[in-house]
Amino acid sequence: MFGYIKPFQPELKIAEFDTYKAVYCGLCKQLGRSFGPFSRLTLSYDFTFLAMLGMGLTEDEPSWSRQRCFVNPLKKKACFFPCGGLSFAADAAMIMFYHKVRDNMADDGLKGRILGYLVLPFVGRARKKAMVNHPEVDTILGETMARQQALEAAGCSSVDEASEPTAIFLARLFEMQGPDELSRRVLYRLGYLMGRYVYLCDALDDIESDLKKHRYNPFILAEGLTAGDEEKTAAVRRQAVGSLYLTIAEACKAIDLLEFTRFGPILSNVVHLGMKNSVNQIIMKRRQKDE
Repeated sequence: MFGYIKPFQPELKIAEFDTYKAVYCGLCKQLGRSFGPFSRLTLSYDFTFLAMLGMGLTEDEPSWSRQRCFVNPLKKKACFFPCGGLSFAADAAMIMFYHKVRDNMADDGLKGRILGYLVLPFVGRARKKAMVNHPEVDTILGETMARQQALEAAGCSSVDEASEPTAIFLARLFEMQGPDELSRRVLYRLGYLMGRYVYLCDALDDIESDLKKHRYNPFILAEGLTAGDEEKTAAVRRQAVGSLYLTIAEACKAIDLLEFTRFGPILSNVVHLGMKNSVNQIIMKRRQKDE
């Protein structure tokens, strides 16, 4: 996950933003409690959304208190206590971190391998601990990452096909959070669309750097982009943004079908406003570099 799934703060009420931060801090506490202080470095907006999604679909009322912050021990912050949604998100984060480290070791050359060997003992132990609670998450992620690696090795030039493994992984991850059959079907659809969105955002964000470093990117292969062809690259970026907007629109339809026991306005803000804002930030970042 890459931090593209986050709320649009200007449209959140103060109480809603404070609640979001309490889930964020609760996930940080859960990571440290389950896997040690180093695991807090894997904290992200994406897994905060996953935790909030699970907490928002259960009937159990979560509790919270003001606790000292790991980064700033002198300051107490609102923080949710351990619950199923936080535990599931923390386990999924560590399992994904393990597979990401292994993937980087294969793709990032000598530097990636050295860094990977340094952290692998830690992430390996964390992954085993997380698998005790959720072995199915590791199985699903292993299968989808193997599919992703096969597509990249084959030089897949289809953006839709290249985004499929990430989409399926999030679809199945979201589906696990559903309390009943109907909600699980909707969550699968929502997860699929958000997985596709994350993959396309990352590919769009990395077009220029992937061109420079000759790394795999389906947008580059689909249109035969070459470094220095600014006009064609700009056209590809516009097409990618259009595809992302359509994906977001479908995700909005999906989340509107869910009935939340809590956090509904915050979760809706993330999908309806936050995801589009993340795309716009990618566009603005590119424009600022061009200027």
